[in-house]
Amino acid sequence: MEIRGDIVKQLRNERAWTQAHLAELCDVNLRTIQRVENQGSASLETIMALCVSFDIKRQALFKVPEASDVEQAKPQLTKAYLLVFLFGLIIGVAGTFIPFVFLNT
Repeated sequence: MEIRGDIVKQLRNERAWTQAHLAELCDVNLRTIQRVENQGSASLETIMALCVSFDIKRQALFKVPEASDVEQAKPQLTKAYLLVFLFGLIIGVAGTFIPFVFLNT
């Protein structure tokens, strides 16, 4: 399941726990905690162990990003979509006219 690894890291740092300590509390491998924090990937059992260790509800690990975070990411995506669209348009126009020019010569 996908969870917010940054929240797990924040909760762990607030308690001044190491990743190894959290892994021991959750009875999982250290690599599992690293994967949770870096990739946000965790099994249901790991999520439940994290909730017990932090004494939180499961929903806290699925927190939705703030609106300001989403707005900051939007302009970058818009520019990328525009570039892909323009590139596709150029390729499409070139693909239409180049064979036409060569066939009529």
